[in-house]
Amino acid sequence: MDAVAKELHKSARRHYNRRRVTLKGVNDLYQADLVEMIPYAKTNKGMKYIMTMINCFTKFAFAVPLKSKSGVDVARVLEPILKKVKFEHFQTDMGKEWFNVNVKKLMTKYSINHYATFSDMKASIVERLNRTLKEKMWREFTAKGSYEWLTLLPLIVKHYNNTVHRTTGMKPKDVRKKHEKAILARIGLSSSRFIRKPKFSVNDKVRISKNKRVFKKGYLPNWTNEIFEVYAVKPTRPPTYILKDTKGEVLKGGFYEQELLKSKTGNVYLVDKILKRRGDKVLVQWTGFDKTEASWVNKSDLLPRSKV
Repeated sequence: MDAVAKELHKSARRHYNRRRVTLKGVNDLYQADLVEMIPYAKTNKGMKYIMTMINCFTKFAFAVPLKSKSGVDVARVLEPILKKVKFEHFQTDMGKEWFNVNVKKLMTKYSINHYATFSDMKASIVERLNRTLKEKMWREFTAKGSYEWLTLLPLIVKHYNNTVHRTTGMKPKDVRKKHEKAILARIGLSSSRFIRKPKFSVNDKVRISKNKRVFKKGYLPNWTNEIFEVYAVKPTRPPTYILKDTKGEVLKGGFYEQELLKSKTGNVYLVDKILKRRGDKVLVQWTGFDKTEASWVNKSDLLPRSKV
């Protein structure tokens, strides 16, 4: 039991290299996100959010104010952009502001494949855009002593789109289809350092990092009580892993090696409490599992430290 506890509390990394987005060309992929600006709404005509959107290849960005993150509002500011630019794929997080009837209608109308990131971390390219915009806004806030951003935002976005991006070596506003070959070659050369051998193999037993947020208690377990099995290894850069649970169901999305911990305790689980007794069997509620996962086990299978 001590080995299980030690495993559950082993430190978990949060900052590491994520999988690079596969870029195919100018009209391939856009990522989008919402930046929360609620504390400054009164100073900005009630606007509580900024919808950010970026062409992952050209790095051309859009940023639009929003009063709410309802599906209606998001679709309303999204459609004018979709009328201007044509692309095949649209990546966001799993939020209801993106996955709703209104946005779905737009995706169908403009023949766009909308999919989500399943990781705790958001879509990487738009997240980097958010950091850049916020850094520039807060710099201005400090200089001017005001949190008014409505007039500031368009100027910052215009400057961003007119600044040479280190990935492409060009200004986002200047990238065209004729530049695809040169940019793809540039990106390919810079990504070679991400090739490495997978840490885990198919059938390995692993726990999943709980990906604690900054303000969660540091003394709580870092890893899931449930043990999963590596179902497939994806040859991405860096490698990612597909898992299945104890019922054989494959989990949605892939996991980075830093999000996984190889389990050395086998099929040993912590007992939360014993619900019922029946002869030489007991109904056990397992720590970290839903109540519906309670199961009957032999008393003899419980380790000595458990109270029967």
